[in-house]
Amino acid sequence: MLGRFQSSGDLIADRRFLYAAAFLEDGDFAAAAELFEQAIEIAPEWTAAYWSLGKARRDAGDIARAAIAFRECLRLDPEDLLGASLALAEIDASVTIDAAPQAYLKTLFDAYAEDFDSSLVERLDYATPQQLAALVREAGRGETRYTRALDLGCGTGLAGEAIINNVAWLEGVDLSDRMIEKARAKRIYDTLAAGDILTALHSARGRYDLVIAADVLIYFGELEKIFAAIARRLEFGGLVAFSVEKGEGADRTLRASLRFAHSAEYVARVLKSSGLELVRMEERVLRKDRGEDIAGYLVLARRPADGADRSLPADDGAMMDAPASLH
Repeated sequence: MLGRFQSSGDLIADRRFLYAAAFLEDGDFAAAAELFEQAIEIAPEWTAAYWSLGKARRDAGDIARAAIAFRECLRLDPEDLLGASLALAEIDASVTIDAAPQAYLKTLFDAYAEDFDSSLVERLDYATPQQLAALVREAGRGETRYTRALDLGCGTGLAGEAIINNVAWLEGVDLSDRMIEKARAKRIYDTLAAGDILTALHSARGRYDLVIAADVLIYFGELEKIFAAIARRLEFGGLVAFSVEKGEGADRTLRASLRFAHSAEYVARVLKSSGLELVRMEERVLRKDRGEDIAGYLVLARRPADGADRSLPADDGAMMDAPASLH
């Protein structure tokens, strides 16, 4: 994550960095790496230069030296504001990480908050909130009005806008204070809180009959704790609607985008182990990234009604649209 440019405090180092960033954007990775190295010689404590050097080396195929740069970035930035641990785990199989660092996510989305809606909707064809809301309405045959709903990782409120007409009370939580400010300005949430979603689930009072997580679980590798926490906070018969990026083969894969992808089998298995019934799973294009379609799954699951036989299919007559990989 390069984010907004932050000066090293040395004009010559800054100039080298900006030239390098231009080469990186143009695909001349070797030239970019050389200039980032020059910037680091002048400003040896500059974390952004080490992160960028790691990216240039990685894209040039110099994986071993890319890992060295990412490790140095992490040493200088133990909070991991730039997500160096993710970048390192993506190229080094000996490094494992269960979720994106909170400091990284907060920094990332604070920086994106100002033009987040226009960037996603207008440039990346993002419609996941509307698609998840449609799944929820279909499950209730368009008539259900949910008593208490929770929007996990609410961002600027795109999912809230999509579902607001079907809920009586809507809560939202997000790591980014600036995202929360944008969501609050829309005046669709009854309450908003800044914080991580697991803490919000564990500390919540009462239960919800609807939980939505649009483009949130892509920042988590392991989903067991999240689904278990959601299951505990759902009313009997309550629904959870969420999206994940489509993974192939492995349960979860950390991609070069520094987002996680999950296999359909893994999602179904973890839902079941958490005591949730899979109601529907659809493969969809979630958005575009660098001009390419990002495939994913839209998923609807339910906490079984009290006393229900969990070995039986969902009892509302909805059929599960399983991806081809589940057949």
